[in-house]
Amino acid sequence: MTKTAKALVPAPYAHVWPMILASVIIFLAYRFFVLRIERRPMSELSSPGALRELGYGIAVGLLMQVFLFVALLLLGVYHIDGFAAPGLGMLGVVPFYVGVALLEEMVGRGVIFGISSRAWGTVWGVVISSAFFGLVHAPNVGANPIGVLTCTAFGMLFAAAYMATGRLWICIGIHFAWNFAQSQIFSSLVSGTSDGTGVIHGHLTGPVWLTGGTFGSEGSVVALLLALLGVVAVMTKMMVTGPRAVRTKRSALS
Repeated sequence: MTKTAKALVPAPYAHVWPMILASVIIFLAYRFFVLRIERRPMSELSSPGALRELGYGIAVGLLMQVFLFVALLLLGVYHIDGFAAPGLGMLGVVPFYVGVALLEEMVGRGVIFGISSRAWGTVWGVVISSAFFGLVHAPNVGANPIGVLTCTAFGMLFAAAYMATGRLWICIGIHFAWNFAQSQIFSSLVSGTSDGTGVIHGHLTGPVWLTGGTFGSEGSVVALLLALLGVVAVMTKMMVTGPRAVRTKRSALS
């Protein structure tokens, strides 16, 4: 079993199992917080329609990565060195990226956005949760101002998607697919970590503001623009269809 696990999980991802354990613990703690302290249904993670919303989020995250690397390729800073067939190593890191997405969305949107929006209103909820999401990536290797701003913009995108649906599944799907594709398809660093070799062997060369440097492609101004376009798209849709109520203690009791 140990040899099989090591074969499935490449050395750079040896921390995959602690991440899974941490995600389970956070999920149970979040469930306790929602059901026992807020005393409301955990509708943001309810199962009906979850697969459809998760799949939609994954598709959006993958498309955003394709747009990002096509743009970087056209700008002459992303260079393709070759290709490789998908291997078991890709499957081995799936739990890690799922764990990261679950953990950060439950904490960032489920807890921080929920508490701050309940206390000070939706606008402050978006500001606080998005700033938190950006700042927690600031200590990462190679972090730069554009990278932190990109993560902050993604925090806004996830908060907007949460408000649009009242659930976390689309946020989790986008989050997972963005990270996974960045590393396992396009061979890029992910927020300064996980230097994996993807299906497309490629590398970035050029100014840091365009390539992201050692922070990875998330530190590129192109990624920042993509995230901001995503925010505008979701907010525009909400102006037409209206937001779904995000369940908090206040909304559950009203």
